[in-house]
Amino acid sequence: MFRKSLIIVLLVLAYYGAGAQTVFRSLEDVWKYADEHNINIRNSGYELDKSKYAKTQSYLALLPTASANGSFTDNTSLQTTLIPAVLFGGPEGVYKPVQFGQKYIYSAGLSAQLDIVNVQTWFNLRIAKETEEFNKASLSNTRKTTYQQIATQYYTCILNREAARLSQQCERVADSIEQSVANKYAQGSVSLANLDVAKINKERASQTNTTAQYQEKIAINNLKGLLNLSAKDSFELETAMQPIENAGARPAFTDDPSVRMADYQTKVNMASLQAAKASFIPTLSVAYSYTTQQNDNKYEPFQGGPQWFNANFWTLKASWNILNGGSRWLQMQKSKVNLHESELQLENAQKQSAINDENLWLNYSKASILVKKAENIMNLSMDNYRHITNKYEAGLASIDDRLTAFNDFITYQNQYLNSLMDMLVQQYQVKIRQKNFN
Repeated sequence: MFRKSLIIVLLVLAYYGAGAQTVFRSLEDVWKYADEHNINIRNSGYELDKSKYAKTQSYLALLPTASANGSFTDNTSLQTTLIPAVLFGGPEGVYKPVQFGQKYIYSAGLSAQLDIVNVQTWFNLRIAKETEEFNKASLSNTRKTTYQQIATQYYTCILNREAARLSQQCERVADSIEQSVANKYAQGSVSLANLDVAKINKERASQTNTTAQYQEKIAINNLKGLLNLSAKDSFELETAMQPIENAGARPAFTDDPSVRMADYQTKVNMASLQAAKASFIPTLSVAYSYTTQQNDNKYEPFQGGPQWFNANFWTLKASWNILNGGSRWLQMQKSKVNLHESELQLENAQKQSAINDENLWLNYSKASILVKKAENIMNLSMDNYRHITNKYEAGLASIDDRLTAFNDFITYQNQYLNSLMDMLVQQYQVKIRQKNFN
């Protein structure tokens, strides 16, 4: 009874463990998962959040500042001042020591200030706005780069599954050929060289199969790293090789995030230059202060006591930093260089993006043509092998012809797999360039 119960528990745990496994049915599913878990995308998101807070902080800098204060003073020893004694009816030339003030002083105050004109603060706000837009573009660019890395590993898995499937078929054929040649060799009708070639073809097929299986496992682990999974975590790719799409007409590509990054970096540097120039402009501010004070020789806080005396005033203040050791001028020159550099980078990014898009479409068009040709050649090579095999069995072709035909098929199959990988790479690159990452 206990054994049956244990088996049931283990089956239930296995069921729920399998149910908890992540399943990806398409590349879009993997991308969606990466948006929430990839460490680079998450860090870029945090940088965007910080820039939003910085922008809010720049807005709040336009508001007035206010502060309150309170103090308690215990004059343990009042300062002594010498007063001419004649003021008190005394003789001339004599000074009388007198102490002014009271022992305990209570005071409280409230002050506020508002910058009416502070051009540098205004431009700091603009810098914060452009920095937020830059971080938005940076997040888009990070997503684009991560999508490319994920797609590479995803299609590596799919391709190696296809390679394993083809190589297994090829291995079965090679095994039958080897057995046939071995029988012929035992009968003395073929040479040892023929047998060695048959064994080599079988090992080549087995080598391709082994390589494909291990490459798929490595790609799975690479995907785990990109999805922030541990080595012990598992997921399932429920997908298979899709039919090859024709290139067709060139689609419209979306804005390149790297170009938008360069654009907003230029705007940030422009605002930084304007802020540096604004440091030469005077600031104008208005301030208000209110204070109240009570003096007493008895320690009686919050118990009434002597009268509180109030004081308040308004101030309109202009401030102009005339000389600052040349640091402001040097900062302005540095900002000019930064702006010029970012303008050059923006121009180069725009040109390079256009070239990359053009080359991407050319490579995709080429790959879509070559993969079909490579597939046709592989299929024709298999047909040729079957034709020669029939002739061989009819005594019209030699064993060398059969082995050569099969060796050619293995070569053309590997060429097809290489063309297929190139096609998949270009295909997902085109799809990514059509995605809007904003």
